[in-house]
Amino acid sequence: MGQKQKMPPSAKLPRGHPFAGVIEEAYRVFSYPKPTRTGVCEGCCMEASIEADFFNPDIEDLPLPYIRDWFFAACDPKGVDKTIWAYLLPRILEVLACDEDVSANGLEVSLSRFETGNPVNWSAEEWRVLDRFQRLFLMREIDRQGHDYLDDTICMFNLGGWPLETLLAQVADVADDKLVCRFWNDWCAGRVPGRKAIWITAFWPSPNNSKIFDFYTSKEMHQRFEKLAFADDTKAELAEKAIAVAGIIETNATWNQRET
Repeated sequence: MGQKQKMPPSAKLPRGHPFAGVIEEAYRVFSYPKPTRTGVCEGCCMEASIEADFFNPDIEDLPLPYIRDWFFAACDPKGVDKTIWAYLLPRILEVLACDEDVSANGLEVSLSRFETGNPVNWSAEEWRVLDRFQRLFLMREIDRQGHDYLDDTICMFNLGGWPLETLLAQVADVADDKLVCRFWNDWCAGRVPGRKAIWITAFWPSPNNSKIFDFYTSKEMHQRFEKLAFADDTKAELAEKAIAVAGIIETNATWNQRET
């Protein structure tokens, strides 16, 4: 009988990728021993062959279907044990850096099975890696267009334990022209008139769903984009986007409703 062919890991970063350094560091720092249990529902949720083989590959070579099957399996609502999560974490971060989903349920739940964004849970070295990854990932999502909604990324990190205020401060620090293009892409691009709207993912829990909406529709954000739209040195295409985004904010803002 021939030897069973190994499943290729896929979702591996190529050399020179912007995230290659932080992911290499993650594998080094989070070099935890292989757990003896998956930490999720056993003998039920996971495919039997995957569950039986789950800890045989090295963590760097853990196939993406294995990771997705693990995320499909139910776990304690409080999350999984730290030793299991820390073992899997560098591979999970690499998959995310590769623009692949680790869970069929959505990007938002990718880091939510442990309080990943709480520095108290990690050594100083581990936290430096996680903090660097978070900031790199968020800025990448702001920089580019036509990918996942920015709100989904912010929600992913918040559900993973990063304080909402910390995440919003990072977003607020982004240059006006870059930020307005990201919001225009998420709220306006490809939408017919009358259908343009602020995107809020359904994964937001209360009260953070209200807080994130208030951030998007704040008077400060409106003033930033209105000023950009009418600045003498703003190019016409960017000005049109800024006017559109400022208009959506004005339509949805509670401060505008109070003033009118």
